Amino acid sequence: MNKEKIKNKIIQSATKNTEWLKEAKWRQENRDWLDMSGRIALKVLRYLRKEKITQKALAEQLGWSPQYLNKILKGSENLTLETICKLQTATGLVLIEVPKFEYEKELV
Repeated sequence: MNKEKIKNKIIQSATKNTEWLKEAKWRQENRDWLDMSGRIALKVLRYLRKEKITQKALAEQLGWSPQYLNKILKGSENLTLETICKLQTATGLVLIEVPKFEYEKELV
């Protein structure tokens, strides 16, 4: 191997791998919904374990593929309100709750 090839090999191996840094930055930027998604996934997984229901059975009940449900239950899927509502209906769990608006009477 000549000196130039050795030099290039050293430079290549010394180049920073920034892929982990990009992923860490992405996780930091999206931590709020990732946290919520993870908590929803854990709640559904606990329900499945307690009720002795398989992921496959729940997926069939929802009309989803087992792969899609598994993706959700990994806790890193950006869930839509539609998906959350379907999970709530199928399981009877309260996964998110939005307080009802209360009107205040104006004092005259």
